[in-house]
Amino acid sequence: MIEGIHLTPIGDGNVLLEPGEGLDPSNPESMVAPVLDFLQHNEARRLVYDLKSVRLIDEVYYDWLTKLSATCRIANVEMVTVNMQPAAAYALSLTLNKSPSFTCALDIHSLR
Repeated sequence: MIEGIHLTPIGDGNVLLEPGEGLDPSNPESMVAPVLDFLQHNEARRLVYDLKSVRLIDEVYYDWLTKLSATCRIANVEMVTVNMQPAAAYALSLTLNKSPSFTCALDIHSLR
C-alpha cells in the first residue's frame, strides 16, 4: 500500500494508477520505489496514470510525473497519462519548455 496512490492491474500488462488525496508530489523519492516494485511484481509494460482528479499540474506535480516517468523508462515500462483536465493541461503548458517525458492520451479507451 502506497499512501495517496491506488494501483490496479487492468490486463494486457497495463497498470492503472489513480492518485488520491494523500498523494504528496513534493516527495517523489518516497513513492517511486514502491510503484516500481508494484510494476515489476505485476510484470507491467504500461503505467496508465489517471489525472481525472488532478485539478492543477504545477511545477511540483510535473516534477513528480517526470521522475515517475523516468523510473518507468528504466524498467522498460511506458507511462501514459489519461483524462487530463483542460485547466490542468493549460497550467502545464505554461510551465513546459520542452516536450514531457511521458505520453498523454485522451482517455483509457483510446489506448487500445
